[in-house]
Amino acid sequence: MLMNFNEKIIDKFQKLLDHDNFETRQEFKDLFKEELFIPRYAIPINKQRDLALERLTRITEKKLISVFNFSDNPKRIFSAHEIVGQMDGSTATKMTVQFNLFGGTLLNLGNNELHSKYLKEIDSLKSIGCFGLTELGYGNNAADMQTTATYNQDTKEFVLNTPSPLARKYWITNGALHAHFCIVFARLVINNNDEGIHAFLVPIRDKQLNVIDGVSIWDMGHKIGINGIDNASIGFENVKVSKDCLLGDTSSIDDQGNFKSIIDKKRDRFLHVADRLLSGRLCIASMMIGASKYTLDLAINYASKRLAVGEKGKSDNPILNFQFYQRSIMPLLAKTVCYNLTLNHIKDIFEGNIPSGKIEKIILCCSVKASLAWHNEDVASTSRERCGGQGYLSANRMGEAIVGSHSGITAEGDNAVLMQKVSKELLGLERKNASKILFYFLTKKLPSFLKQMIFGLRFRNLFNSSVQLKLLEYKKNMILSTLALKLKKSKGKIYHEWMYNQSDEIQMLAKSYFDFKVLEICNTYEKTIDKDLKPHIKNIKDLYFLNIVESNLSWYLVQGIISKNQANKIIKYSKKYCELISKDALSICKSFGIPDHMKLAPMYNDLEQYNSFDNRGELIDKLRNW
Repeated sequence: MLMNFNEKIIDKFQKLLDHDNFETRQEFKDLFKEELFIPRYAIPINKQRDLALERLTRITEKKLISVFNFSDNPKRIFSAHEIVGQMDGSTATKMTVQFNLFGGTLLNLGNNELHSKYLKEIDSLKSIGCFGLTELGYGNNAADMQTTATYNQDTKEFVLNTPSPLARKYWITNGALHAHFCIVFARLVINNNDEGIHAFLVPIRDKQLNVIDGVSIWDMGHKIGINGIDNASIGFENVKVSKDCLLGDTSSIDDQGNFKSIIDKKRDRFLHVADRLLSGRLCIASMMIGASKYTLDLAINYASKRLAVGEKGKSDNPILNFQFYQRSIMPLLAKTVCYNLTLNHIKDIFEGNIPSGKIEKIILCCSVKASLAWHNEDVASTSRERCGGQGYLSANRMGEAIVGSHSGITAEGDNAVLMQKVSKELLGLERKNASKILFYFLTKKLPSFLKQMIFGLRFRNLFNSSVQLKLLEYKKNMILSTLALKLKKSKGKIYHEWMYNQSDEIQMLAKSYFDFKVLEICNTYEKTIDKDLKPHIKNIKDLYFLNIVESNLSWYLVQGIISKNQANKIIKYSKKYCELISKDALSICKSFGIPDHMKLAPMYNDLEQYNSFDNRGELIDKLRNW
């Protein structure tokens, strides 16, 4: 049912999506009125890097973000990433390394002396840092990294070394030009014993930005995008740091040079000190949702004004009216809203406002980062295509959106690897629930006509929330049960089965889990939100559900869960709801809260004015007053 938005509804919808830190969000947006934040394109890489640092410096001057927020208001950190991610991916990336990976790790693992010495300097950028986890040869197997930190009892120092080129720290953001310090992950060696991977605070430059003796820093140069970031490859040769540079509250070395740890297993020690990656995944997810909202707002606004051929052969019909456009973009719009609500829920869990177990928190943080990054890629690529040639112009920001999404796919853990972890943890949890696995396995073995009787009758009402949820839950549990039994039958060859035979099922399980979780969270919102918003959320959530099932029709048909007739209904209603949501698409986009002064792309504004003189593809002074 179509219920048109008015300004009151738009305002309520924006508050629902924004969720928290409304004043901070507005302060960021007000700051972006300054000329410094006008996008620039035809500038060399050194100027791009200078610009990213200047922008981050201006943000810190306004005190809009602080490393101390991880203690007093973590969601302020995530909100900052969403808004800055809409303005400039390079600045947002530089910010997340400085405040989350570097600052957050020091806050979490450093002692009081290090806190008093550096935390305020992190906020002011007097001390800029980077995060040295990844090594060239050990990207997705960080637990096997080779950098060493050998303790010398005589001098009470650690000596860091890079034993081979494959052990060089790689993709180290802020490292090539601006960082004074690096949090280095290395193997702690003491008395010839390898005590596992620990984190160390290591100076790599002095205050004048001269590189410290023994440290080698190589600029990784030009990338496919986000070139405002100075990525580095870093190596160490007999670099000495004091004993108190060992970060962590679980391991220590006494005055006699004996190593002690309250965590027995080496791998668990590493996982403890690498905990910043969990919050980092929420930072990336926040950047991705912000970017998706900006790109959709741009694409849909353009589609409402871009006229194509109508019934009389004239250019008088906005492309937003065409079914092909609606079928491409409206499911992405619905999914963006549903993902936004889901991210808000997960941020509440992270902050402790909603009770959750440790494993569930890990599963949610991993799956939301991967899912939102993939979604942002889909939004960026589809929007670029649907905007035709205009989408290919740098000044229209679609290329920036595509490259930013790919950065998000790889940063803070490769998406596919993260989803492997999600499936692994889900399988671990289900060991405690063997009866559920058995039920779904037995159901799988039932003939198709019996499954139709069990599930098909309840499936007649496509728009019943509990029916929708059960259909997605069934897929998740069916895949989980099948995968669990295949692994059980592998006769001790779990690794071989996991890595070589079941990758499709592993990825499908993690994605099915997140599809189900999103719908579950949106159902909760629908029950509790303002009554004025309920019909709108219901429409958006229904399209999200229809799109998920339509995208997986082959699976449901093969499994005999739905009939051919039901499949046709899914497609029919999906088309109908795409048209329905398109009527309110501009209002939904308005609720994203992107102010006019941030809409700095020709497609947003007056293409004729933009093309009335030779602007060399830039947004120059003549266009400032759009």
